[in-house]
Amino acid sequence: MINRAVVWAICVLAAGIVGRSGAMEFTTHPNASSMPAVTAILAVGDIEDGDVERLSGFLASAEIRKTVAIYLASPGGSLYEGMRLGMFFKENRIKTIVEGGEICASACALAFLGGRDNQGRPWRSSSSNSYLGFHAFRSPDAPLQDENETQRVVSHVLAYGREVDAPLEVLILNFSTPSDDMYWLDQGEICSLGIKLWDVPGDQFIC
Repeated sequence: MINRAVVWAICVLAAGIVGRSGAMEFTTHPNASSMPAVTAILAVGDIEDGDVERLSGFLASAEIRKTVAIYLASPGGSLYEGMRLGMFFKENRIKTIVEGGEICASACALAFLGGRDNQGRPWRSSSSNSYLGFHAFRSPDAPLQDENETQRVVSHVLAYGREVDAPLEVLILNFSTPSDDMYWLDQGEICSLGIKLWDVPGDQFIC
């Protein structure tokens, strides 16, 4: 069972350690050599403005194989850049994965929703011992001024959710969880939302 309070504390600590010097880095996944049909990308760090351009540049110099998959490990970051990343994944048919032991939360979880297979169908995968978390947005560097601004951002997130075919239940969880808290999906919720779940001990998908 997930101890959500402990995981959230770890996530906050990770965000503090990464800080502004920890912008998302894109590298070839260490296991890429064992996946000859997959261009495997490891994406680690805070999501910041310009990540889409950096990922595009990385892919331009990479060997593109039959399938492209990105392994996400991030406590969050820029809300809008997270949504831009999700749209990039969708448009370029990139599978999204949170592998065992890793965290993908906040803006990372929104980006995760953009995952697609080679046919353009939603393809998102988490693991039995990874953590996928959602919560309401916040703007620490530019506090929201009024209700109109809040509603504008909400409308953008909803429009993004529609574009990437996000389950409505995820968006409800996203807005109903305070920005200083985190809702971690349990295994049953992951399966019910149409997200693939890799069982690490069993070495196979269980949904």
